[in-house]
Amino acid sequence: MLLSSSSLAPLKLARVETYNYPDVPRYFFPAAVVTEQPDYLTLYLPMGAPVCNGKVQKLMHSNNHSLALLYPERDYNLVIFWSGDWQFHDYYINIALPSKWDGELCSYVDLDLDVQWRTEKSDGVLNGTREAGVFLLDRDEYEVRKLMYNYPPDVMARAEAAVPAVLAHIESRAFPFDDSLLDWRPTPEMLALGDLPDSAALWHFGEGLRTED
Repeated sequence: MLLSSSSLAPLKLARVETYNYPDVPRYFFPAAVVTEQPDYLTLYLPMGAPVCNGKVQKLMHSNNHSLALLYPERDYNLVIFWSGDWQFHDYYINIALPSKWDGELCSYVDLDLDVQWRTEKSDGVLNGTREAGVFLLDRDEYEVRKLMYNYPPDVMARAEAAVPAVLAHIESRAFPFDDSLLDWRPTPEMLALGDLPDSAALWHFGEGLRTED
């Protein structure tokens, strides 16, 4: 398997593929499987891990720690971001079609709209550089892409309906928006994903990508 490594043998690893609608390459990266629940999958990506940016066909490396919850029956997924020294950054919600998971490959189609929630615990709020709040992002991008790629009416309806659903979950502080995951930390084996070779993110495009500047 492409992501196998003797040093990471205790881990279950996933290949993550994300696309813009309908099948435009977005991001591709290896991740550690933290939990597999019937209603969500939890994946961890450490700072420094290789990431293939399919939008510009460029190899990059993660500059944050992130824990993602991906849902097979919801039109969104959630990523919790921390800085390299584990200062909480934000909750970032991708409005997206339900995630698919076959035990090795996790994939989803992003629908452009995003919701960001910065709380009073966010690093930018604590240091005074950002305001706390819930922000709807990329509305302009969504409006352009839905016309450019001829989003079907049912897909547009699902994207629009997902936004108030997310806002309601945040308002109610329902899991995982209850801060119960902010103190989560990876095992040493999970952190070792940051040392994976760049080739671990290149299964989709091969070895011919540009590297980050």
